[in-house]
Amino acid sequence: MVASFIAGYAWLNLSMLQLHDREMFGGILREASIRDHFDRTAGRDEFLRSLSFQRDPTVTRQAEAPPSGLLQASRYRAIFAPDGKTIIGDPTKIPGIRSILESPGQQLRFPLESGVTVYVVSMRLSDGSVMVISQEDLSRHEIARGLGRAALLGILMVLLVGVITIMALNRFVLDHVRNLSDTAKQILRGQMTARVPTLPQRLDAMGTLTATFNEMLDQNEALVSGMRTVTESLAHDLRAPLMRARRSIEAARNTEDATARANLHDEADAEVERALQTFNSLVDLARAEAGLSRDAMESFDLGVLATDLTELFEPLAEERGQRIECSVSTVTVIGHEQILKQAIGNLIENAIKYSPSGSELKVAVRDQSVDAGPEIIVQDRGPGIPQNAREQAVRPFVRLENPSRQPGSGMGLAIAAAVARLHHGRLVLESADPGLRVRLQFGRLKPA
Repeated sequence: MVASFIAGYAWLNLSMLQLHDREMFGGILREASIRDHFDRTAGRDEFLRSLSFQRDPTVTRQAEAPPSGLLQASRYRAIFAPDGKTIIGDPTKIPGIRSILESPGQQLRFPLESGVTVYVVSMRLSDGSVMVISQEDLSRHEIARGLGRAALLGILMVLLVGVITIMALNRFVLDHVRNLSDTAKQILRGQMTARVPTLPQRLDAMGTLTATFNEMLDQNEALVSGMRTVTESLAHDLRAPLMRARRSIEAARNTEDATARANLHDEADAEVERALQTFNSLVDLARAEAGLSRDAMESFDLGVLATDLTELFEPLAEERGQRIECSVSTVTVIGHEQILKQAIGNLIENAIKYSPSGSELKVAVRDQSVDAGPEIIVQDRGPGIPQNAREQAVRPFVRLENPSRQPGSGMGLAIAAAVARLHHGRLVLESADPGLRVRLQFGRLKPA
């Protein structure tokens, strides 16, 4: 800004001084033309007589100039013969007289150390003699000095405004960084609900940073809360099967009946298998929640995947007297095929498990719209999930009360919800009246 201001000042100063020079030379040239005409019409004697009354420029200054501003009283006139001899005037009072007489017709400007500028115009008369008119001027120096003062004041104002702006911006940034630091310290002290205060008017990069920072804290709080819930639920759900397995093994050691010992070993194996299933489900959930499977995402047909899973579970449904109706369309998605197989398989297995004999289950794949993305739907004819319990049903290790009390770890819906989030989508639970309709929706993902 300062450099631009200085460049503008330099251009303005040069333009003003050039305009002043043109006005000064123009006034002198007009007088020279008039006197040349007077010399040709009135004669040389009258012409010289008119010049003999001029005043000395060393005495006359700008303060004595007439109100017109042309400074006529400070002009000095001299006439020189064609051979260079002085006819009237003092050549020593005209600066640069030698070069002027060598080439008449010049317009010269001579700045003096006192701050006075002398403008000199020479003209050759009809008889070959040379008329020289010089004029002292203080206006040029005053114009340059006035513009310089105005430029200095302008630069100081620019600097002042710049400093105030920088201080305000610095305070704004530091206050914002201080809020971030204070919030981070509160998080370190265990206050997981602490957030950076946001203001509606901060619709700038700092506002975006605040929103991103708070979003990160929300995600961290959700992950920590989920990990705490999983840990507590895991400790609770693993304690019972491990204790039962231990009791079965101890009882098998103390019994002498081979059949009873085999039954106790089978019970211990079943409890250990249940514990391993819980562990495996927890690992799958952790992978989906952490997004570690995004690197392995690729393009595949969701309809083909749903068809393969339907054919895989059809024998299990037939054993229970059920039938699976599959309605799919060709939909290409970007995702992790293996973890999707497990999540959708869990949904189909739950539908078979909770639906009564003779039920018709439905599996459908459809592409909703360009913005919403595709979805896969699994619908059963079971008892369903009340609306007020659906949010709780997608949490890890949560098993709702139901009349059938089917065995399981309570991880099926939690894994499906995590897989949906992994694919930038969501898991929607709806009432099928009767039964439950589960919609695993996908977001629009681009290939890596």
